[in-house]
Amino acid sequence: MADVSDVVVVGGGIVGLATAWQLSRRCPDLRLELVEAEDVLGAHQTSHNSGVVHAGVYYAPGSLKATLCQRGKKLLEEYCIQREIPLTRNGKLVVATRDGELPALSNLYDRATANGVPGLRRLAPEEMRRVEPMVRGVAAIHSPTTGVVDFQRVAQSLARELTDAGVTVRTAWPVGRISQSRTGVELSGPSGAILPARSVIACAGLQADRVAGRARAGVRIVPFRGGWFVLDKGIAAGINGSIYPVPDPRLPFLGVHMTRRIDDQVWAGPNAFLALSRSNYKRWQIRPRDACSALFYPGLWAFGTKHLSAAWTELKHDISATAYAKELARYVPEVRSEHLQRGPLGIRAQAMSRRGELLDDFTVRRDARVLHVLNAPSPAATSALAIGEQLAKEVEEVVGCNTV
Repeated sequence: MADVSDVVVVGGGIVGLATAWQLSRRCPDLRLELVEAEDVLGAHQTSHNSGVVHAGVYYAPGSLKATLCQRGKKLLEEYCIQREIPLTRNGKLVVATRDGELPALSNLYDRATANGVPGLRRLAPEEMRRVEPMVRGVAAIHSPTTGVVDFQRVAQSLARELTDAGVTVRTAWPVGRISQSRTGVELSGPSGAILPARSVIACAGLQADRVAGRARAGVRIVPFRGGWFVLDKGIAAGINGSIYPVPDPRLPFLGVHMTRRIDDQVWAGPNAFLALSRSNYKRWQIRPRDACSALFYPGLWAFGTKHLSAAWTELKHDISATAYAKELARYVPEVRSEHLQRGPLGIRAQAMSRRGELLDDFTVRRDARVLHVLNAPSPAATSALAIGEQLAKEVEEVVGCNTV
């Protein structure tokens, strides 16, 4: 049997890597390991996003999302400066395109103000066009410190530093089962391998419910697929930063938006439609186990019944570039379907209850010696270093360490 690790982190996405990194810095004498099911690190949500570094505009004051986004953004910016990883603050506009959206925009401004978003301003139409000349609307709020970064590059940097610090990183090591006793934990892996540990932190993303087992208690990961379009260079030249619509307050999704990425491409998206695979990034690809897990879950049908109109809209956006362009043209009227080329897909790990309620906040559950991150949607990448910091503090209570 392998030597006993003090802590094993399950999951090699940016949250798992940031957690292991924080723990290795706080407790350098601990024996740490990180295991990842895929052949490479950051294979899923970390590398399938538009790279927005959120400033905390959307989240309920006092929530984990609000507090950890603020802290995480600060830590992320410091990390990128020190490692010379490009991170650009190109700002975000949230645009109301009609008078009926003004109350929701005002509520969003109040929420962002309560969260301490720096530099936040309300803008009249003439002012918003000075920020984004192509935008049209009745009002907007501007977050100038919202930025963009390549989160996969950040993850790769964290992984290198973990390896340099002596942390064992294992890829192609899917966790089959986690067993606990009074003195420790055993993780079963490929080909009957057993990895013993004193404590475990599971940051399993799209597989979080399966890794959690009994600790998931009425929660299931329902994957939502989001597709992006890449704007052609002609229309993209007029976009300076990120442009978002006013989000639907009933849903945790932020709406189809445009973002000038760190690589200078402008992406539009993502939409949000049920995925029938948690790990395949081809349109309409089905993995039977994942499809059955979603389609036979009562929560999905309860959710769908409540949001039939939204589901129909997302389906139209998924299959039609014309419908997608029409949505974008609400706030950038020049956009047409011929300006859009299909880009990559992403899959969001969304935790859902049996009653069809989407868990909105970050959700962490302790099961004796194991901490399970059950829900870590956006802004988890922005917040990763702060999430890792908090998880590291919690696991110290189990294993003990002399913090530095």
